[in-house]
Amino acid sequence: MHPHVYRPEIPQANRFQPNKVFLERADSMMSGPNGAVESSYIVLKGNIEFTRGDMHLYCDSAHYYDRANSIDAYGNVRMERADHLSGRSDNLHYDGNREVVNLVGNVSITKDDKTLTSSAIDYYVTTNTGKYSTGGRLEDPKNVLTSIVGTYNFNTDQAVFTQDVQLVNSRDNYVMNTHRMNYNTRNNVATLVTHTVITSKDNKIVTNSGNYNTVSEEATLYKKNGRQPKLFAKDNRTLEGDKIHYSRHKSEGTAEGNVRVNDPKHNVILTGGYGYHNEHTHVSYATRQALARVYSKENKRKNVKPDTLFFHGDTITTFYEQKDTKRVLTATNGARFFRTDIQGLCGYLKFSEKDSILHLYNHPVVWSDARQISSDNEIDVHMKDSTTVDWALMPNKGLIVEHLGEIYYNQLSGKKIKAFFEKITEYNDDGSDSTYTQLRRAEVIGNVKALFFPQENDSTYNKCIKSESGYLTIDMKERQQVEKIKMWPEVSGKVIPLYLAKNSDLLLDDYQWFDNLRPKAPYDVMTISPEMRAMISQPYVIEDSVSITEPEKKSGRKKAVAVEAQATLDTQGTAATQAKVDKGVNRKKAIMKNTGGDKK
Repeated sequence: MHPHVYRPEIPQANRFQPNKVFLERADSMMSGPNGAVESSYIVLKGNIEFTRGDMHLYCDSAHYYDRANSIDAYGNVRMERADHLSGRSDNLHYDGNREVVNLVGNVSITKDDKTLTSSAIDYYVTTNTGKYSTGGRLEDPKNVLTSIVGTYNFNTDQAVFTQDVQLVNSRDNYVMNTHRMNYNTRNNVATLVTHTVITSKDNKIVTNSGNYNTVSEEATLYKKNGRQPKLFAKDNRTLEGDKIHYSRHKSEGTAEGNVRVNDPKHNVILTGGYGYHNEHTHVSYATRQALARVYSKENKRKNVKPDTLFFHGDTITTFYEQKDTKRVLTATNGARFFRTDIQGLCGYLKFSEKDSILHLYNHPVVWSDARQISSDNEIDVHMKDSTTVDWALMPNKGLIVEHLGEIYYNQLSGKKIKAFFEKITEYNDDGSDSTYTQLRRAEVIGNVKALFFPQENDSTYNKCIKSESGYLTIDMKERQQVEKIKMWPEVSGKVIPLYLAKNSDLLLDDYQWFDNLRPKAPYDVMTISPEMRAMISQPYVIEDSVSITEPEKKSGRKKAVAVEAQATLDTQGTAATQAKVDKGVNRKKAIMKNTGGDKK
């Protein structure tokens, strides 16, 4: 005889009573063990369904605590709500008084296209929130997030994850790792509130605060606890600032506040109030008190080096020219630079790594030791290496001035000037050394004007030599003593004893001395005075360039005419000028002797 199966009639009660659980059906039902009324339960088996408001619960077997308004469900547990939320687990406990569902074993809760999974999830019915603390995962169409502890609100689509948080974006192939993250599945924005590292195959981002939109792939990152966000770009440059906006799709980042762009491959650091870097075009720039430091590779880990070249301009930009792999640096709207052996200023500056030439335009001035080189329009300075100036060229109009002391200045001007330098290192008895740059040779073409103060044996000056010609070369010995001067084809000049010299005799008409504008220390370059602004705002004319080749060396002339004039200055200050004209047959000499000097 089979046992009788009880099939109670379902009452017509209001199914939407607050917190009330109703048993809708089961294949079998029997009383559980005897006990206190509050702890007694009914054993249910087969096709079980419970309802609580708009939530339905299904399982294979259950213990139903009618008086306590709670359930223990086992086997193929399924939970469904009218808002399209559904959950699955191996087992479940529902506390009707607290309205909390504890799901255990292979738990997943899904709403629309978002799924929360874990080995155990506490689901809060009234707030529609799931929480896990033993490791879990949230997946939406854009990202997969994992953490040890997590909370997700299915109403607001807001998640909070802590402990070993990781976001994986398979579309754009990057991973976020942090200790805490807030994430919204509605707009796919991750809010970063602590130290976070975002890594892809191309670059890396490190930040302590910010927002990352995983749909638009735009990030806004902020300084927090004294630490700036930092972008490690795919071209090995880094971008730092108090605030960074980064676009992954555009491969570019902008920064504001204490900006630093570091290019270790080319030994350049840009700083300023605003900065930009593009990983694809390799263009970087800084503005708002922009500063560039070009350092030698062996000293790049040290802060400020004697061989570090400091540049300042309104905007400083680095880029590659066309398809070239060599870097170009420009400084615009007023530029100043400083290195121990060379300083300068101009309206516009360009430094090319390809040929190691520093191009200065718009009233440039360059200083080295007691020497000043200036031009209305252009100066080109060649860097032999990261610490040495090799030569300087003024292709259209130039002036070289050397301060000898007091009111005396050696001066040389011409239509085109090329000056050659040599790096000198002196070693002292105490083991120390000093390095400086000396002028070794100058070549001048066109409208040459020269004014020199030869030094006597007792290191004094008692005369000046003023001369003009079409061409000039000058060779210097150590300690900047004149070794030889050559001038041609026609030379005019005079020697003036200093006790007879007027103030106008001591200066060329082209004389200019800008020592008050000279940067005296690395960070002096940051200040551009009103005097400098006024100077670089003046118009300038670029004249036709002339060849450095001497006339007699040009080809294509049927009748070669060699014209040369030479002036030699010896250590006693005796000067003689000699001109010779050689047309193949005739020869004549012209001699101009120094006052009190011997004829040669």
